Amino acid sequence: MRFDRRIRFCLALRPRSLTGAPVILALAAQIAVAQYPTLKTRTKEERERQFQDSHRITLNVQVTDDAGKPVTDLDAKDFTILDNHQPRKLAAFHAIDGEAMNDATEVIILLDAVNSTTPALEAEKNGIFKYLARSHSALPYPTAFVLWSNGHLKASGATRDRNAVGRAFVSATKNLRSNACAPADGSMVEAAETGAAGTRGENGSGLQGADAANCLQVHFKDSLAALDGIAQQQLAIGGRTILIWVGPGWPLVSDAAFHQLTPNSRKNFFDEIVTVLHDLRAAQVTLDAVSPRDFGQEKLANMNLPSASAGAPSPESAVPDSLALPVLAPQTGGRVIASSTDVVADLAKLLDDADWYYALSFSSPPAQNGVELRSLEVKVNRPALNIRTMTCYYTEP
Repeated sequence: MRFDRRIRFCLALRPRSLTGAPVILALAAQIAVAQYPTLKTRTKEERERQFQDSHRITLNVQVTDDAGKPVTDLDAKDFTILDNHQPRKLAAFHAIDGEAMNDATEVIILLDAVNSTTPALEAEKNGIFKYLARSHSALPYPTAFVLWSNGHLKASGATRDRNAVGRAFVSATKNLRSNACAPADGSMVEAAETGAAGTRGENGSGLQGADAANCLQVHFKDSLAALDGIAQQQLAIGGRTILIWVGPGWPLVSDAAFHQLTPNSRKNFFDEIVTVLHDLRAAQVTLDAVSPRDFGQEKLANMNLPSASAGAPSPESAVPDSLALPVLAPQTGGRVIASSTDVVADLAKLLDDADWYYALSFSSPPAQNGVELRSLEVKVNRPALNIRTMTCYYTEP
């Protein structure tokens, strides 16, 4: 189950590969170099620096009181990082006053037309429009609008100019239609079992059972590829990103179909979990999810959240829910609002994370047996505080 990452990026999201003559010239140059290999010598200090960079873990930590207000007077000595239940020495500590440093965090508001049904998409679209139009003042943080539709990501540039983002939103969503498959409950189970019974997609085309199941599988793969592509793009830009995915999330593989996968396919599925989480972590992406769809709570109730949220240490332990949006978001330190009644208010609430937070870094030990899943916990030496950050990560040899 390898994922095709040929997701088209438009405007501000630059493609990661080039086409045409430059690629041919670059390939020719690589072949020429390969014919005359040279040994590059690195000093001990350079080798040590490269090792440290590949094992440096940065956590963006939200600390709030019982009223939900950020706690702003903590110092490095107040924090303890537990990596697989073992304390780690802080390598770096920064208290980030987002309101004073309004460029410390970039915000991406993504509208998911691929997986949202027509009624949900309309509510999501209206919520984002009202959020952008509710004031004439500048946006609190550099913000980009991204439309995920028809297998393409179309993005505006990140700016605090509310009018610029609003114009990009209006232009991108003009005549927008839902691309959602049927059935519309976010699961591949019914589509896989309907056989020839048939369903009808949100785009108005008739979909038989097999076609519906294929549509859901494509949306599953492409949506994850889009998420990972954004993470890779933000890694090139640097800094922290709050990515708010407005929509119900991608469809899931059914348990029945998942258990029929070959061992190699399950290994590929596990590799995708590792890749997505690694890229989100490396790019310092906090993934939030908000959707006005009423079925959201029922969908969450039916998911194997306790097991999936703990992470999958091996291909054998992976479950379909391991790559679900409501599972990935908390693992990055983000939040899930599954049945929003006020998208405008919830967007503003999710952006509170940028107002004040702490950036903590530590060096993770190398993995002993390939890629290893490690749990994370941050403690503060004060009572009655709420702490939210990444919950796990995969480390490398």
